[in-house]
Amino acid sequence: MIDTKFKIETDQLELYFIKGTQKQFFIRHAPHLVRITYPPHTDFSLLQPWLFKVVTEALRKQAKTLLPHRLHELAAEHGFSYTRVSINSARTRWGSCSSRGHINLSLYLMTLPQRLSDYVLLHELCHTREMNHGPRFWSLMDQVTRQQSHALRAELRHYPSPFRQEA
Repeated sequence: MIDTKFKIETDQLELYFIKGTQKQFFIRHAPHLVRITYPPHTDFSLLQPWLFKVVTEALRKQAKTLLPHRLHELAAEHGFSYTRVSINSARTRWGSCSSRGHINLSLYLMTLPQRLSDYVLLHELCHTREMNHGPRFWSLMDQVTRQQSHALRAELRHYPSPFRQEA
């Protein structure tokens, strides 16, 4: 449930609600920050579908601003190339990569700490060279994560995330 105490707080994004004095909701976006100001007598229980859309769109805006730039940085740092990046609202996959080098990233990556978001981005970049999860893929993952790929993978699998439904 989204209520006055709902927040997302990671090293890459802070999203929270704050009580205001006006009769309308206001949303303030800045890189790595979303502040949603709500009217004083708001009944959050009546607004759940709308609030879900508001939070989702705020995550989408942050993801479109931050994730493509970060993907570009990681690709340049590790010598990868890709053809396109898209942001979607997938709730059962953090990301995917097509055989043509098109990378799709879930907007819900914004709810993760950056080290785990970077792990997903690197995972998809590695798929631009190895389209499977065989030994060569994991060797490449170990190279780009400084031998941390298995630990990061395990951490990601157990990471709680708002809205994300496990497969």
